[in-house]
Amino acid sequence: MDPSVDAAMHPEKVTRKAFVLFFCTGLFMVSLVLAALTAIKVHEVQLGPLVVLVPAGTLAFGLTYLATDVISEVWGRGYALCVVLTGVAMRFLVALLLIYAMHVEAVLPFMSAADSWTPDRQSEFVSVFSSGNRTNFAGLVAFGVSALADVLIFHHLRLRDQGKNRLWLRNNISTIVSQILNSTIFISVAFAGVFSWAEIGNLILGQVIFKITVAVLDTPAVYLLRNFAEGRRLTDMRG
Repeated sequence: MDPSVDAAMHPEKVTRKAFVLFFCTGLFMVSLVLAALTAIKVHEVQLGPLVVLVPAGTLAFGLTYLATDVISEVWGRGYALCVVLTGVAMRFLVALLLIYAMHVEAVLPFMSAADSWTPDRQSEFVSVFSSGNRTNFAGLVAFGVSALADVLIFHHLRLRDQGKNRLWLRNNISTIVSQILNSTIFISVAFAGVFSWAEIGNLILGQVIFKITVAVLDTPAVYLLRNFAEGRRLTDMRG
């Protein structure tokens, strides 16, 4: 066997480490796209006396950080940055494909909608996905900035805390800081002019609270996936 070939990625053998890489990459891409498509719907969440507004795509977006933290921990910054940059490209591709689906008949004279596709259905379709285009653009900007920050903060803390068993700390700090950054950019760009600034502030607060909760709750999953990939006991808390 060629020693230059990573044993964990041998083309003739699917290992646990390779499976986790593919799983985390798939989770990242699916969550990223779904977050963009569902962000236009807003939920009201009752937190005791406080009512906050949370876009429906918040949970899906939170899972992207779980994926990049596992990839950063097991494979390093280079792999994580490759996934992030691919995600940026996929968000851009999603925006182009949505524009194509909505307006291709108006651009290409040899294409037309089927008879079953009524004007009312077209109007509803455009109404939903044209909003998605704005949130997709907002998400593209916010994601590019915050995901890069997440990977760099995680990598910095990983180098600083080597041998101190602080995976839980770098997972939470990198995710929380980048999520606050993401929420502020995303909500401001996506909903300026749609909601009042008071509602926008409420949306940012709601996203931050929800995302911090997700960041804390996903820590066991980070350990579980890391341990499975590296062949450790699933309850191993070292690192």
